[in-house]
Amino acid sequence: MLWQKSWWETRWLFLIGLGSIFLAYGLTFGWGDYDAARWAARLQRSASLSEDERQALNNYQGQTWALWFKWLLSFVWANLAVIMGASCLMTACPWMPSQGVAGSFTFSLPVTRRKVLLTQAAVGFGEMFLAALLPSLLLPIIARLHGQWFSWSDVLIYTLLLIFGGAVFFSLSFLLTVILGNYFVGFMTLAVVVFALFLSFRSFGARPWWNILGVMAGESYFYHGRIPWLGLLISMVLSAVFMFAAVRIYERRDL
Repeated sequence: MLWQKSWWETRWLFLIGLGSIFLAYGLTFGWGDYDAARWAARLQRSASLSEDERQALNNYQGQTWALWFKWLLSFVWANLAVIMGASCLMTACPWMPSQGVAGSFTFSLPVTRRKVLLTQAAVGFGEMFLAALLPSLLLPIIARLHGQWFSWSDVLIYTLLLIFGGAVFFSLSFLLTVILGNYFVGFMTLAVVVFALFLSFRSFGARPWWNILGVMAGESYFYHGRIPWLGLLISMVLSAVFMFAAVRIYERRDL
């Protein structure tokens, strides 16, 4: 019942977010063939790129990765993760503004607070998984229609890096919502962080090692063929810590 209730409460937010990602996809890849000369000229105008980075990007695969995984999907998905993490507790927490009745009903059920919270988190993160995977699966198909090629295995790797590397945004948003008791404040706080991380590094070049967006985009895999295991480990450990803290605070809070 909790799984169904969690899906019912978040389905419209998920579907709107998924639709937004598909719209961004269509605007980027839905029309026109790959214009090699135009793309090469755009890369030449980016002064921050090294020659090796410029050569790696100067093909259809490089353009697809840069526009989709490095920029559009990373940006939209990170913000959607923040929104979903902040919003999926709207009806589960009795102390949320205007949510007392729904939250009280949830806790009248014969389940523990921990189960309520983890169910909400699992459903929300599962929706984020689908939001990243479904549009990305179109990349090899669109490439074939344009007479190009993009690897299915690369799509899967980049998508998993995005999901598990960016899990920290979802978990931290979840924690802030539990602490603050206000999903809007939690969302706005992390939205500012996401914008700051993006706006500080607007070129197609590699981001600094500490920028989680570089892990999410799979920059080391694209440029060097290496999975960013350390960045993934840090993100997943932080995500687990944030979720554990949210559970403990949630369990101890008075209703």
